[in-house]
Amino acid sequence: MPVEALMDDDLDELAWLNLDDVSQTLDVSEIEHLYQTLELEEARIEVEISDCVEHRNSVDTRLAQLSALHKSVEATSLLVKPMQRVIDATAGNAGAISGHVRELDQERVKLEHALNTVKETVELKSRLSELLTAMETRDVDRASLLVHEYKATSSDTLDSPFIAFASDSSPPRDIIAAATKELVERVTFMFNTAVESNNTREIGRCFRLFPQLGETQRGLDLYSEFLCAAITDKTRLAQVHTTYALRITRLFEAIASVVDNNFALVEQYYGRGYVLRIIQRLQMEGARRACLVLDFFEEERQVKRRLAQIQQVDVAKPRPLVKAKAEKDDGISDGDFKDIASILAEVVLIGRQVAAFNRFLESRAQPEALLLLGDPETQARVFLSTESLNKLVPLSSALPNAMHVDAQTGLVAHTQLTSRVEWLTNVYVELEAFCVQRSMAKAMALDDTNELSGWDSAVISDVEARAQGPMVQTSSCVGDVFFVAKTALEHAVAVQQPRAVEAIAQCVLEAFGEFVRVMGQQAVEKWADVASVQRRILVALNNLDLANVYLQKMVDEVRIRLNTEWARLPEADKTKGQNAIDSLSAISSKLLQAQQHSIDQLSTSLLKPCMRSILQHSYRDIKYVLSDEEFNDVQSDNLFQQRFNLRIRKLGHQLRPRLLPSTYTLVVDAMCACLVYDWERAIRQSKFNMLGGMMFEKDVRFVQLCLEQEAGGVLRAKFAKLVQMARVVAEPAETSVAGVDKDVRALLANRVDVVQPN
Repeated sequence: MPVEALMDDDLDELAWLNLDDVSQTLDVSEIEHLYQTLELEEARIEVEISDCVEHRNSVDTRLAQLSALHKSVEATSLLVKPMQRVIDATAGNAGAISGHVRELDQERVKLEHALNTVKETVELKSRLSELLTAMETRDVDRASLLVHEYKATSSDTLDSPFIAFASDSSPPRDIIAAATKELVERVTFMFNTAVESNNTREIGRCFRLFPQLGETQRGLDLYSEFLCAAITDKTRLAQVHTTYALRITRLFEAIASVVDNNFALVEQYYGRGYVLRIIQRLQMEGARRACLVLDFFEEERQVKRRLAQIQQVDVAKPRPLVKAKAEKDDGISDGDFKDIASILAEVVLIGRQVAAFNRFLESRAQPEALLLLGDPETQARVFLSTESLNKLVPLSSALPNAMHVDAQTGLVAHTQLTSRVEWLTNVYVELEAFCVQRSMAKAMALDDTNELSGWDSAVISDVEARAQGPMVQTSSCVGDVFFVAKTALEHAVAVQQPRAVEAIAQCVLEAFGEFVRVMGQQAVEKWADVASVQRRILVALNNLDLANVYLQKMVDEVRIRLNTEWARLPEADKTKGQNAIDSLSAISSKLLQAQQHSIDQLSTSLLKPCMRSILQHSYRDIKYVLSDEEFNDVQSDNLFQQRFNLRIRKLGHQLRPRLLPSTYTLVVDAMCACLVYDWERAIRQSKFNMLGGMMFEKDVRFVQLCLEQEAGGVLRAKFAKLVQMARVVAEPAETSVAGVDKDVRALLANRVDVVQPN
């Protein structure tokens, strides 16, 4: 193996060899191994020595180059030392110069500040002279502008010792303060004079001067008082109207017009957010005037007396239904009821206008209030204080909650109108609940079921429908009742009070409970003639079916109206209103129950006898034990199918004009139930052979098809058992009937061609 290949492998082994250990080694194999290792080390050293000898000239050359480089470095060092001394001296001089430059820069800044102070002082001296001249010449606009400019002057300039006046040695601050005070008094006097003379141009001029004098609150308050007086003039024409809802409307329209017309003006000269103070003042004025209108309304319309009348009436007591006018057993005449309805209409209009007015003010104030949320100092200057609010409320008005300005909306919370709105809502709920129950009771009492045209003849299964005039399928009470209910719910939505919607929805639920009871009562009332009984049952069915349609439509329309008109109300209020409206859907289950009860009554009085008569007539001389010849004859001329088709068409021609399409489908379904019940009983008592069973199966299919055509739907479930019975009696005797009901398998005993086991 070459020495180079072994060198690297044996370096580690040579590193740990110890001469003492080598001398003490006695084992021959170890000695041989050590000997080989030493030989390899000797060879490696010889190779290294050979390399050194071979490259000796190169190493000598490099050492000579290094020696020459050392001498060059020493010579360069001698040349650099003088330059080093020059650089050190220059650095010292630069530090001293830098210090002097800094001193000069500071002197320059002081000089510039002194020059600016002198310049501002000269300007201040000149403008103070202009101010004094403007005050002497009563140039209010120029003097106000100069005062506004002085507010931007630095305090050092105002306290400058360079200002001296031969005629007046007062400090500038005192001169400006005295001028400002005098100007404020002059502008205030000018404003009041302009208001008295109704000089709107002068009023606007003075209003723009107040912010220049630093009197924003005074300007806003004076202008607010002027606007409140202007509202009085605008609403004076409305006082001639006896309709208080119109007075409220004119008042709120005037305030809305004032807010919109002055919004941009205030924002231009006072800044964003300052219009809130005027809005709050107008809100308080509107609340005060609206409360006065409501006080007069309560007194003139005798609201308390009407409420006392209503409270004396036991509205929960069911009233007897008569054909003519309802007996007035509640002590309230038609004239009184008309007055109550008139009061209710005004209350609804007033409630609607109050809600619309509040939403309008909120739409104008809330964006401005949000701008001031992060600026408490500006809020304090703009918002009316609690003390100011209390001064605007008459001492006779005791408010349940302390008034304050809501920082989120920018409006006054718990004004005197708030408590009156609560009173108005209570009045509305009582009036509306009474009118709903009274109107619905009257609508049901004046129901025209007995006067409907086209119901003179009774329904008879074996008689052709006689030609007669158009039939009126529903009575008047359905449309009247739902008109009353929908009108009441729309009123509640218009008032925009969640508890009003909840109360009226509950009242409507109770009233519809009475409506369902009356419809159910019509189906069981005893009458002398059959035609009257049928008319009341069928009309009640139509009424209940139509009521279900009207109910869903009413709920959907009122919900849409609520979502539209309550768009700006809090989500919690909208949720309460929607839940109250959705609760009306519970009436649907009551209507369906009453409808099913009426169908049961119809089945007992009409459908069962008719279907039994049709079945008996159709089966006259019919048998199901047929020979081949008889089977062929029946196939070509099936009397059962012909008779059944004729009679069922006659019955359908009489019932269809009397019923609504959806109601007719339900009645046909009930007809199927009656027919199937009697037919199953008859078949269990009949005899069959296989050919007769096949003919019976065809008859079942034919009857199912006839009734499905009448109903306009599938009746497979109704005929399932009859079809199964037909299959049992129509199949060969050896066919298995596994999986068929036990009572159906019993029909095999009626087969005359099947030998029965003993």
